[in-house]
Parts: sequence; C-alpha cells; structure tokens
Amino acid sequence: MGEERNAFERLFRGHHLAVHRYALRRVGERAADDVVAETFMVAWRRHEEIVGDPLPWLLGVARRVCANQLRASVRQASLGRRLAAESLPLSEDVPISDGRLKQALGRLGERDREVLLLVAWDGLSNDGAAKVLGCTTTAFRVRLHRARVRLAQALDEADSRAAAINQSGGMATSDAH
Repeated sequence: MGEERNAFERLFRGHHLAVHRYALRRVGERAADDVVAETFMVAWRRHEEIVGDPLPWLLGVARRVCANQLRASVRQASLGRRLAAESLPLSEDVPISDGRLKQALGRLGERDREVLLLVAWDGLSNDGAAKVLGCTTTAFRVRLHRARVRLAQALDEADSRAAAINQSGGMATSDAH
C-alpha cells in the first residue's frame, strides 16, 4: 500500500498543474479545484487503467468531470439545455497576452478551441490529445487541421477589421488638418 501511495503522490505532483490549467480553461477558477480533486480521486481508484503517459488519461477524466459539473449546474439552474454542442466563450482565466489571438480563439467554437489548446497549451501529441477526446488519432488530425484553418480565418478577419479601422481613422485625421 505504501508503494501505491508513493506512486500516486508522484503522479499528483507531476501532473497536478497541467490538470488544473485544463480545468481552469473549461470551468473557470471557482470550479477548477473541484475538478482537479475529483480527477485525482478517480485516478486513485482506477490507477491500474493508467498505461504509458498518464497526462492524456488524466485530462480525459478531467474532461468528463468538467462535463458532469457543467451538466449539474445546468440542471440546478433549470436551463435544460445541452452544453455538449454549445460554444462557450474563452475563459478570462486563460492568460493569453496576444489580444488578437485571444479574440480569434474566442470566436471559435468550443470543439475547435479544445483541439488547438490540447496541442498548443497542454503540449499533447496528436495521439495523446485523441485519447483525451476519445477519438482516433486520424479523426483528431482532421479536427486539428480544420481548427487551424478556422483560426487562421478568424485571425485574417481580425486583421482586416483592424486595417479598416486604421484606414478610416487615418482619413479622418488627415481631413481634419
């Protein structure tokens, strides 16, 4: 039992921060600690299922815990809507310093953001991210490609809007002189 406990403590210390960051993005600051606690409680009970790199397995559990929390909060508020298909705004807790990128990510759907952030933010391989989402690596690659295309389009649209604003602002200034 002592050896199991030591192994679990190493697992917790090694991956607590990554699971916490993932939960912050999904449910915000108020619920993130609960998600982390429940994720590691599942890991303690089902540690024999963890094979290879534990991070994709842990993030997969955290994803399901987040989904359960979101569904429970919806039921409590009597909203009756399904959240799985909704596009949720990018949490303010995600510290992206590039405002243009953060705005473009915020314009994407939840599925696209999750795919992009699993690779870029959490540092998972395509195989690991596919495990988190419960899909094949091939399906994940397709989702990632499509999400990257939509992100590029959102960034291009933001650049076009900024250029139009700068151009119209520049004309107003030159007309005033």
